[in-house]
Amino acid sequence: MKKINCNIIRDILPLYLDDVVCDDTKELVEDHLNVCDSCRMEAEILGQNIALPTNRNIKLSDAKVVKKLKNRLFRKKVVVSVISVVVSVAIVIGIYAYMSLTSSYIPYDSANIRIEDDNGELYVSYDGDHLAGTVIVHTEVTIDGEEKDAVIFSYYQTLWSRYVEPLFNQSQEESGICGIGDKSEIDRIYYAEFDLDAYLDYCSYSAPTKDWDTEYMIESSEMIWSE
Repeated sequence: MKKINCNIIRDILPLYLDDVVCDDTKELVEDHLNVCDSCRMEAEILGQNIALPTNRNIKLSDAKVVKKLKNRLFRKKVVVSVISVVVSVAIVIGIYAYMSLTSSYIPYDSANIRIEDDNGELYVSYDGDHLAGTVIVHTEVTIDGEEKDAVIFSYYQTLWSRYVEPLFNQSQEESGICGIGDKSEIDRIYYAEFDLDAYLDYCSYSAPTKDWDTEYMIESSEMIWSE
């Protein structure tokens, strides 16, 4: 189809804008306005609010839609990223808590567990691996009808100290030394051959009104020092 001269279109624009042209002429004008910026501007200058389905409007509409979609996708990515970070942190904290709280006592070994006397102050020391902490109980025991001051203690390990800390080569030399009291105030020292930490938790939470079963603890422990 031969392109119509812009001057012709501008001559019939007033008639088009007054809507007094036939359908064929109207279609002819609109087809031209779709591709001619100068004639479209001329129509706008004439003060008419013409909503034409021009290529420019179509592209602008598409651009707005794309922009909205991009903004929506960006917000969704931000939300997903935040949720992923929160979930990851929660998982890491959960794993650390589980591995740190899941403990077991370290069996007595005279080669690694010793009682040391430093000018009347007694200390326990541990030279083994995987140590997480020490549990110490000061109590009284009846021996041959006499009340004796006793200390019951045990070392314990956790999943964290056993499997994770060795990967970082964390030194445990100082953590294995713990003071237990004045030598003159202690008659016997026992090493608990059971999970002393779990037992004390049981006494504190499951039976808060019940004292520790000292007899049970002594029977389940090995005496490693006496006055």
